[in-house]
Amino acid sequence: MTYGRARLWLGISGVGSLVSLAAIALALNLPGQWLNAQPGLGLQGLLQLLAVTGMFILWLTPFDFLGGYWLPKKFNKSSEPLGVWLRRYLTAVIIQGLLFFSFGSTIVFVSQRLGTLGGLLAVSLFMVACFVGRNQFMLRRRLKSEASSEKLLDAISMIQTWQIFVPRTVVVEHYDVGFTGGVIGTGKNTKIVIPKAWLAFGTEQLATAIARRAVAVSNGSYSRGLIIALFWNLAGFSLSALLPGADLASIAGLVTVMCGFTLWTFAGLLTLPTISRRASLKVDDELVEQGMPFELISKTASSMDQLQDNEPERPGAIEAIFHPVPSVNGRKRNQPVRGFAAWNVARTTLFFSWACLGFLSRSVHCNVGRPELWLMLPTD
Repeated sequence: MTYGRARLWLGISGVGSLVSLAAIALALNLPGQWLNAQPGLGLQGLLQLLAVTGMFILWLTPFDFLGGYWLPKKFNKSSEPLGVWLRRYLTAVIIQGLLFFSFGSTIVFVSQRLGTLGGLLAVSLFMVACFVGRNQFMLRRRLKSEASSEKLLDAISMIQTWQIFVPRTVVVEHYDVGFTGGVIGTGKNTKIVIPKAWLAFGTEQLATAIARRAVAVSNGSYSRGLIIALFWNLAGFSLSALLPGADLASIAGLVTVMCGFTLWTFAGLLTLPTISRRASLKVDDELVEQGMPFELISKTASSMDQLQDNEPERPGAIEAIFHPVPSVNGRKRNQPVRGFAAWNVARTTLFFSWACLGFLSRSVHCNVGRPELWLMLPTD
C-alpha cells in the first residue's frame, strides 16, 4: 500500500467514525439525555463542555498518532523523534481544545442573552478571528535569510515575463514536509505563503508554483473560496440549530448542533472537492494561455506531490470524492474545464469550521496528526 493510499484509509476511518457517532447521537438524542438542557452555562455546563472537548481529543488521538508519526516514519516522510512530535502535537491539541471550549462557552453565553442570531453572529466573528489569527501566525514564521530573497527575486522576475501580477510573497519555516503554504489576507493585504522546502526547486518550478497562486488571486478564485467557505459553514451551523433538541443557549442544544454540523461538514467533504479541483485546472488553463509550457506545470506539480502523498495517478472515483487537488496525471486533458470553481474552498471550509466546533476539521486524510496542516491544509 502506498503512503497516499494508507493516509486515505486512515482519514476514511477517522471521518467515518466521527460521522457515525454524530448520527447515532442525533438519532438517540444522546445530548438531550446526558447533558444539561437548561439555558445558560453554570459550573455543570462548563464541565460538560470541557468533557465533550476532551472526548473529541481522546477519540482522535490514535488516528493522530498513526497519521502524524507512524505513517510518516514508515514511509520515510519524517525523521522526527517521537518526543519532538509529541511535544508539538500536545501543544497544538491543547490550544485547539481551549479554543473549542472558549468558542462553545461564548456561543452559549451570547445566545442566552441575544438569542440564536446573537450566537450566529459570534460564530461569524470567530471565523474571521481564525482567519486573521492564522495569517498573523504564518507571518511570524517567515524566513528572513538572504538566500530566500535572492531565490524569490529570480522566480518573481521570471513570472513577470508571463505578465502575471504577483502579490507579496513570503517564505515560512515549517516542520512537516507536506506543508504547502497557501494564500493569506484579502485585498491589498493578500500575500502568498510558500514553504522553505520549495526553495530547493529550480527557479522555473518555484516561479510556476508562485504563479499558480498569483493567478488564483487575480482571477477572483481565491476570494470566492473564502466567501463560499464562510457562508457554507454559517449555513450549516444555522440549519443544524433547527434540528430537534438543538439550540445555542444550552450545552445539550449546542452539542446537538455540533453533531448536526458534523453531518453537514461530511456532505461538504463529498461535494466541495469538485469545485476546488476545477479551480486548480482553470489556473492551469490560464497559465498556458499566458505562455507557460504545460510540461513545466506538470513537472512542478510532480515535485510538489513528491513532498506530499507521492501519488501522481489516482482512480477517477477516488479523486472525485476525496481529493480537492488534482493529481499530476489528472491535469492532462484535451479540453478546458467548465463549471463553477473556487480555489481551495474544500479545505478552507474545514479550517473555518473551527469556529463552528467542527469535529472533522482535523480528521481528514491530508492533515490528521499534522498540527501545521490543521492551520493551513495542503493546497495546490
